[in-house]
Amino acid sequence: KGEGKIPGWWGALFYMVLGFLKEILFTIYPQKNVSFTSDRVGLTRSAMFLFVFIIIHAVGNLHVFLGPDDFNGYGYFYVRLYWTGFGFQANIVEEYILLAALLHVVVAIKRTWDISVNYALNSGKMNLAISGVTLLTFMMIHLYQFRFGATEPWTLCPPPYLLNLKTLLQLRLNLFWVDDPGCEAVYVRDIYKMEFEVFQSLGWCLFYLAAVIIFSTHMCLGWQKVVPAPALEIPKKYHSKATHMGYIFTIFIAMVYVSFVFYCHLFTMSSGSMSSEPATP
Repeated sequence: KGEGKIPGWWGALFYMVLGFLKEILFTIYPQKNVSFTSDRVGLTRSAMFLFVFIIIHAVGNLHVFLGPDDFNGYGYFYVRLYWTGFGFQANIVEEYILLAALLHVVVAIKRTWDISVNYALNSGKMNLAISGVTLLTFMMIHLYQFRFGATEPWTLCPPPYLLNLKTLLQLRLNLFWVDDPGCEAVYVRDIYKMEFEVFQSLGWCLFYLAAVIIFSTHMCLGWQKVVPAPALEIPKKYHSKATHMGYIFTIFIAMVYVSFVFYCHLFTMSSGSMSSEPATP
């Protein structure tokens, strides 16, 4: 609270990250953030948690550049955590993300109904709601394609203890698979091939590009509202700089997601340590 004592952009970054982390922690520890009122706290906290997931998801998808073993091993890493999912075919992280998304949607609908529904479309008051509904539609299509889509089996050797940390000592980055002699091979979902097959279509590339643009717009519009929120406790003199840093982070994450799409469209699939991918049509 107060005016803040760290000057310039560093001060804005410090107070922004501090407020962000505090709100993320409040999504984990019990809080009274589920309330059918016009309070934005539940909306803000769920949005921040979802943005953290989007960052983690982007970093995880970077494994597509490392080949099928890395990318398919990354997907199998989450499958190996299904024991945390209370009997569902999902892990606890996926279930928590689903709850955060449901909270975000429900509170957003409530706030839109209470505050913005009577405004004309050209007022701009409905921009977040319209982009949000569009993103919700995209996410259902995305989950249908990739999370629940049919795949072929891929053979790899997963690390015995979830992560292959010894690869870091070898200056390599195969965290999710090993190639040790006599390693135990398993069949996993070939999401690497599925991603290449989907993005062979220029239409799907353009669809995902449009979704990234809509996400960036939704994120920037929401960030404008989040920065001055009392819950973050960002001193007022940093609001402008914190807002612009949020825009920069959003654009960077958007470019990461776009890179997957056009990489799969423009380049051919690589082979793995135990299997080879056929040429894409």
